Amino acid sequence: MKSTSIESAIAEWVAILGESGVLAASAAADFAASTIGTKRSIPAVLRPANQQQVAEVLQVAQQWQIAVYPVSTGNNWGYGSANPVENDCVILDLGRLDRITDFDPEMGVITVEPGVTQGALREFLDQHDGDYLVPVTGAGPTCSILGNALERGYGITPVTDHFAAVTKIEAILPDGTLYRTPLSELGGAEIDGLFKWGVGPYLDGLFSQGNFGVVVKITIALAPVPDTVTAFFFSTKDDAMLETLVPAVRAALQALGGSVVAINLLNSQRMLSMMSPFPADRAVDGVLPAHEVERLAASHGVAAWSGVGAIYASKEVARAARRTLRRILGPATDRLVFINRRKVDMARKIARVLPGGLATRVKGMADTLSGALEIMHGTPNDVALALAYWRSGALPPPGQFKNPARDGCGLIWFAPLVPIRGKDVRRYINMIEEICPQYGVNPLITLTTVNDRCFDSTVPLLFDRSSAEATARANQCYRALFDAGQKEGFLPYRLNIDAMDTLTSSEARCSRLASQLKAAIDPNSILAPGRYVPRIKHSEA
Repeated sequence: MKSTSIESAIAEWVAILGESGVLAASAAADFAASTIGTKRSIPAVLRPANQQQVAEVLQVAQQWQIAVYPVSTGNNWGYGSANPVENDCVILDLGRLDRITDFDPEMGVITVEPGVTQGALREFLDQHDGDYLVPVTGAGPTCSILGNALERGYGITPVTDHFAAVTKIEAILPDGTLYRTPLSELGGAEIDGLFKWGVGPYLDGLFSQGNFGVVVKITIALAPVPDTVTAFFFSTKDDAMLETLVPAVRAALQALGGSVVAINLLNSQRMLSMMSPFPADRAVDGVLPAHEVERLAASHGVAAWSGVGAIYASKEVARAARRTLRRILGPATDRLVFINRRKVDMARKIARVLPGGLATRVKGMADTLSGALEIMHGTPNDVALALAYWRSGALPPPGQFKNPARDGCGLIWFAPLVPIRGKDVRRYINMIEEICPQYGVNPLITLTTVNDRCFDSTVPLLFDRSSAEATARANQCYRALFDAGQKEGFLPYRLNIDAMDTLTSSEARCSRLASQLKAAIDPNSILAPGRYVPRIKHSEA
């Protein structure tokens, strides 16, 4: 990159955005931090305040051939945070585009800009009598609704697949022009927001896990608040029961359809990471030995496998669903309990009259259950973010939002898809448990149903980010898991910024088609180069 080009572009961007809207490289430290340990060279950060400024920024980028990389809030923890895929990209921070531009409380659709967070949407709905659930994730209140949807994130509330809930997209293309869907172009903006597929080729998908435009608005369908939300927790002490438990989970989803939309399975180490500080003095090369895991599990009453889900239904349907869950999950589990807010409040009251240690344990359990229930009720919190700190020191003080990138946490997500079949899950578990310890990583495993056929498994590769050696080993672990998963058929549904080359090095026809489309829309490759779409080779042009 020629320094004169970036200097000239920055001068024009300052004229568009004002001095406060352009941060020099020296002020971009917060954007350069990432939990995966990667730091890109970032020449500047641009902070537009509206859609028109986004268009003008891209026009300047085209003029001076400067690559820009859009982020919504930059809180893409475990995948690269705000860092671009390639060096020398200017960050386009869309956090100031934080308006909710339209809400139809009758139809349950809402239009948000990139800077609208889970917490902001919850506050808006509460203030406007919006009797709907926020499509929450464990990433917490400060994370973007739009950014998560475009990355095809998911949750355990009734709208499980967050991109599936996106009904309409508006984006600024790399040349600064506005993209709208055909129904909106024809004057049907309202009906466009009520029907995902529109008419003609479905082009909105290009903006999901792509780099074809800067999405400045999405309309999403919200799930209404049900009459009751009842959480259920189950466990099995015997690891050999896993092959029986997995098909039971699938059968439960098939039987209960819309009332039970997702179920999580967690291994004992993943449960312990939520209940106990990391015992570094008992670890060997950073990994807890099997006997230590068994000792900790026994002391905390943690089973080999634990599960959690929620029933969203009327009282009558919820009663029937509990009977069905007992019938299906009962034979595969040692314990199945149902929890709601009333029972959590009761546990807190009981804790007040219990003796010291027992009271602390009961209150801690109630607080954990309360946090889980809030998420199930569509209220975001950062309880799940504590995981990122398990190997990285103390949590921020109460009242301060957790920010794993800022706070020095080492976290890389490996998130492969796994068929909901007992034998396949066992093969997958064996793969994770064999590879992770070789790189000083504890095999913490969650399996979340994304439908009644497929799990997405999230494996947090936690490491000491202050150590260059530990950082390198964690990244090597990711590569080893990816390579093994490719052979076994367990491939991730999303990639971190250092793993994009697994697609860009591909000669697959789908990759070539994506590259040809990219070259047509963005011939100078100024928008998020390297993000999911391979650069086209001249011989293919």
